[in-house]
Amino acid sequence: MNPELPMKVLLAGFNLDTGTLKALKQAAYEGGEAPPEETLTPETISAAYARISRNPAEVPELRAISRLEVEKARKSNENIIFGLGHSSVAEHAVFNIDIVGVSRLVVEAIESHRLASYTEKSQRYIRLDGDIVIPPEVRAAGKEPDFRDLIQRQNDAYFKLFPVLHEYFTEKLRDAGEEKPKTRGKAFASEDARYCVSLATQAQLGMTINARTLEKMVRQGLAHPLSEMREFSGRLRDEVQHLAPSLVKYVEATEFEWDAERHTAYWNEQSSTNEPKEELVKLIDFPELAEEKILTALLVRKHGVSFAQAGEMMQILSEIDKIDMVKDVLKHAAQWDAPPREFELAEFTFELIMSASCFAQIKRHRMATVLPGPYQPHLGWTTPESIVAVGMEGLFDEVMSHSAEIAREFSEIHPTMGPYCLTNAHRRRVIFKANVREMYHFSRLREDQHAQWDIRQIAGAMLDQARLAAPTLLIMAVGKHKFMEQKHKVFAGKIQRANQE
Repeated sequence: MNPELPMKVLLAGFNLDTGTLKALKQAAYEGGEAPPEETLTPETISAAYARISRNPAEVPELRAISRLEVEKARKSNENIIFGLGHSSVAEHAVFNIDIVGVSRLVVEAIESHRLASYTEKSQRYIRLDGDIVIPPEVRAAGKEPDFRDLIQRQNDAYFKLFPVLHEYFTEKLRDAGEEKPKTRGKAFASEDARYCVSLATQAQLGMTINARTLEKMVRQGLAHPLSEMREFSGRLRDEVQHLAPSLVKYVEATEFEWDAERHTAYWNEQSSTNEPKEELVKLIDFPELAEEKILTALLVRKHGVSFAQAGEMMQILSEIDKIDMVKDVLKHAAQWDAPPREFELAEFTFELIMSASCFAQIKRHRMATVLPGPYQPHLGWTTPESIVAVGMEGLFDEVMSHSAEIAREFSEIHPTMGPYCLTNAHRRRVIFKANVREMYHFSRLREDQHAQWDIRQIAGAMLDQARLAAPTLLIMAVGKHKFMEQKHKVFAGKIQRANQE
């Protein structure tokens, strides 16, 4: 354990069998006998559920047996999960983890695991009073003074920007007749000023994760190039493994996981500019017959025919018929409803260039495939329009350029040192793949007027290109604030006819 890191990884809770909880309650409040300490583990539930497929007893009875025979339950888990390979049994054990004092950079690595739940402290409310992580690589290289000087310069820019932006947004909101313009203006000012804050800034989050995913997170984390992430993974393993040894067993990085990291670029050295020649949003793949494929599947659902038969039916449909088919399956959908699963049969693939701040939001779409490349100063940085509006773009650009230069110098010592020097404004390349159904969810959330401006701009450009590729399928893909307007526009004809009848 590295005592110089501010990191804390604490077990906050885990699931217990209700029989055990009942016994604990009786012991605490009714003078009953406390259950044995070894039963205070989620392993008994996993063991009971593992026996369902082969044991004729009812599930409550299987759970009671597991509670009475914890060691047998553990051996059963090991045999079924690791011997027979039924790893899904480990998913019945769930842990709640407090994570404190990790860098924004490491949060990205943690949250790359899609089958877990995360709630993260918003950077709208960060403190800029030494709450940074000094990477072990930086200390080892003797560069801590230079690193602290850089962070101070970034934070000084934050404190110069914030009051000016606060006044700017307050006046703008007051002129627009908004309620509480000063309070809301403070939130907007914090949001934009934070673009000059370091990726080394401390974060905290709560994580809920099952044993199967946790084991995978630990193994992959122990092979990660960031020593901070390796430290986190070791602490996570130590916090949980003793509680559920039959479920969290293989917790050392494999050669496969080490090899995956060896083949992953963590830094790309190119000259810096804030005028990237590449498009920020580019649709790089959407199958030519994707719409037809999904519509054919909808016919299979409606008529119970084979895919080939539905394909023959598709041949006689007009474009209006196809639109009506999509309208028919979406006519009763509310803004929170997802399209039917048939919409998952075709996928959009985008190449995106985005800021770290934008990536922090897009990474939350874990059902999509999100493949980030390294942070690359030559891709430039994203400057909030408000900073340009108040005439402080020069200060902002100076800090961005200096951060990129220090990052390049540090990366020559060790490639993992560079990204810590960069800010929320610096960019990376991301491959993003999502099916049509997921794009509806993405549009509802990220094109909405309440979405943060950076990701709203990226999402708008993505959906513009997607709608050109699949106009029929995406007729109701809009932000939440436009949903009712779009529904009236799309379905007005049918609504009018229904009213006349």
